[in-house]
Amino acid sequence: MKRAIASCLLLMLLLLLMTGCWSRHELNDLNIVVGMGIDKSNGKYKVTVQTVNPGQVASKKGSISTASPVVTYEEVGTTIPEALSRMTVKAPRHLYFAHLRMVIIGEEAAREGISKQLDFLSRNMEMRTDFFFVIARDTDASEVLKINSPMDPIPANNIYTKLDNSDKLWSATGSMTLNHLLQDLGKEGKSPSITGLEIVGDRNIGKKTTNGQYIEPPVILQYAGMAAFKSDRMVGWLDENDTKALNYVQNSVYQTTGFIPCPKGKGNITMQVIRADTFIKASIQNGKPEFDVYLRIEQDISDAECSIDLSQAAIVPELKKLTDNKIKAFIEGSVQKIQKNLGTDIYGFGEVLHQQYPKVWHQIKDWNKVFTTVKVRAHVNSILRRMGTILQPVDYTNKE
Repeated sequence: MKRAIASCLLLMLLLLLMTGCWSRHELNDLNIVVGMGIDKSNGKYKVTVQTVNPGQVASKKGSISTASPVVTYEEVGTTIPEALSRMTVKAPRHLYFAHLRMVIIGEEAAREGISKQLDFLSRNMEMRTDFFFVIARDTDASEVLKINSPMDPIPANNIYTKLDNSDKLWSATGSMTLNHLLQDLGKEGKSPSITGLEIVGDRNIGKKTTNGQYIEPPVILQYAGMAAFKSDRMVGWLDENDTKALNYVQNSVYQTTGFIPCPKGKGNITMQVIRADTFIKASIQNGKPEFDVYLRIEQDISDAECSIDLSQAAIVPELKKLTDNKIKAFIEGSVQKIQKNLGTDIYGFGEVLHQQYPKVWHQIKDWNKVFTTVKVRAHVNSILRRMGTILQPVDYTNKE
C-alpha cells in the first residue's frame, strides 16, 4: 500500500512538470515578418514590416494569381513597440519575428542615433540575432521594403542573400548582425560601419508586381558603400573603394577582384584575390601612436589583356611589385581620406592600441580626435598562386 501511494505521488509530481506546448503558435494565427524598416517622422518612429503572404509564396500548379507574395504594414509611434502595437488594427494576425531577415534603418534615423532602436531589438525574446542591418541611402526604409524583387518572391530574402554573396565575393559591402553591431558600439576604440542600400530606378514602378516581369527590371535594390558612424550616430558615407580598404584593414576580405596595369603595353591584368590576412601592430613614436598594417594576400590571374609571356620567371616579381604598391597606396589613401573627412575610427586602430598599449590608451580622452592625426603605414605581401590554364593571352601571337 505504501509503495502504491508513493508511486501515485511521484506520478502527480511528474505531471506538474509536463506543461505541454504552452507557448505554441498556430501557423494560421501568424504574420511571419521577414523585413523591418525604422524611420523617424516628426520626432516619432515610423515602423514598417514586410510579412509573407503564404498563399502566394507556396507553389500552386495550374493557378495564376496577380496578388503580391508579401504585404507591408506601416505605423507611427512614440516608441517602436508602440508603433508595432498600433499595427494590430491593420494586420489580421499576430506579428511573428522569429524569421526576421533584414532590418533597414532610414538615413535620417541613422544620423539621429541608433542606440534606442537597438534596445528594442535586443530585448525582444522572439527575435534571433542572425538578421542583417543596412542603411537606406537617400531614402526611407519604408520605401525600400515596398520594392518588389524580380528574382525572389520575398524581397527581404532577396536583399539578404544579395548582401551575403556580395560580402563573400566582392568585399565592397559588409554583413552586420545584431551581436556584431552591439560589440562595435560597446568598444571605445572602434566605431560601427553599416552597408548602404539604395533604390535604382522609378520607385513607383518598383512597388508593382509587374516589376518582376521584365528581362531588365526597371527598378532594383542595389548596395552602395557603407555608412560610417561616430558612436551611434551616422556621420557620412564610404564609397566602394573606401569600403574595400576598410574590409582589408579589419581582416574581413574573403574574396574580391582587382586589376593592375600591364607591365608593358596597354591593357590590364585582372587579379582574383582568394585569401587575405591582416595584422595590425601599434607603436609609440615621440609619444604619439602609430600603426603598421601587415597584409598578406593570395591571388590568381583571371584575365590578361596585354601582350605578356607569363611563362617568364622575371614577370612574377614584377606583377607582385605592381600589386603591392597599388594596394599599399589604396589603403593608406583611403585611411587619410576618412581621417580628414569623417574623423571617426571605423577601422579599430584604437582597439589595437588598447590591447597592445593599455597605459597609453587610458591617458587618451578623445580617441577619435587623436585618430585624425595618427600615421598609418600599409605593408603588402602579395603571392601569385595560379596563372590559369594558359600562360600567354589568347591573342599573344597577334600582338607586337
